[in-house]
Amino acid sequence: MKKAIRLPEEEITSRQPGQPRATPQALLAIALAAAAWGASTPAKALDLAIYGVGHLSADSIDNGTTSSSYLHSNSSRLGFKGGHDLGKGLSILFQYESGVDLTGHGTGDGNGGATSNGQLFTRARDSFVGLKGNFGTFVAGRLPALNQWLYDYNLFGDQVGDLGNIWGGDGLPGRADHAMQYRTPDFGGFSLGISYAPNQGTSGTRTTIVKADYAKGKFKLSGAYGNFGQGTGLQDTKTGAVIASYDAGNFNIGAGYQRETDIAGIGGADRNKYTVGAAVKVGDSGTIKAQYAAAGNLGGTANTRAKQWALGYDHAWDKSTTLYVAYARTNNDAGATYSAYNWGHGDHGVPAITTGNPHALSVGIVYKFDVGLWPR
Repeated sequence: MKKAIRLPEEEITSRQPGQPRATPQALLAIALAAAAWGASTPAKALDLAIYGVGHLSADSIDNGTTSSSYLHSNSSRLGFKGGHDLGKGLSILFQYESGVDLTGHGTGDGNGGATSNGQLFTRARDSFVGLKGNFGTFVAGRLPALNQWLYDYNLFGDQVGDLGNIWGGDGLPGRADHAMQYRTPDFGGFSLGISYAPNQGTSGTRTTIVKADYAKGKFKLSGAYGNFGQGTGLQDTKTGAVIASYDAGNFNIGAGYQRETDIAGIGGADRNKYTVGAAVKVGDSGTIKAQYAAAGNLGGTANTRAKQWALGYDHAWDKSTTLYVAYARTNNDAGATYSAYNWGHGDHGVPAITTGNPHALSVGIVYKFDVGLWPR
């Protein structure tokens, strides 16, 4: 009987201190050795699925100076995923995913990219080819960077109030191009991932990330360390984060801490960031949620802090469709310009933040699908 290939997000998106010394040769060696071991076994039938997310919202946004109404596409996407069993416990897997701008703007759709003429498809999201076996999982392509831990506890992902507005507000990349990742099997709830992106012809730009995850019952804990090269003559930006959450079914709580040093390659440009949140189910289909995030002063520089509050209600119409309303506000010190409606949420047409306290009220719909194409 053919063995189906499953691609849960945690197997491709890794979720401590000390800078690692990973090399692309070391990561590739794992994949090549595994491939040679199973190469003599005939390939099995293909597993193939198409999946996607359509996310639109009507927003009233004030950038701190002016206000207006908008219709935004928010990290909408379309992808194909699958693989097949190579035998001897080895499987090949793949995922090809593109951002989709349902409004046709071709920019400011939450996918982090843009087209020149407002096309529907905007930019590649998490896309890779890899191998999975008893040794763990190895993938290569466009892979998560900050996103590896940003969504470990983020109650407003792709909505206004997304944690990325604060934790990603100083330039940390959500994804890494031309990257490789090895992740260990699960050992009693613990797993470890190592990601590496080489210089790719440009000195001082390589990225290395180590991500550890532990899950036991209702409790989850993750820790991450990232070293992001900023280029020749600049310091590497280093980031450490710890996130913990507890899910009791009818309610969940979570908190996290992130420290960034040498932001944008500038020595001494350091900052601490925090988050805490909670969500409570209401009836059979509703969830009330609230989350707070903050950024401290930059390198001791006064008046560079920011605080974000977000409050929302999600209504699960069915297993594929969610309606929601969300409000978010970011209070910036005089020397800060953090957003309340960026990161995974669209911001097309919204003027840049130059000063003040941006805030947004959003009403949205999210539709998700995941359909097996082959075998049926």
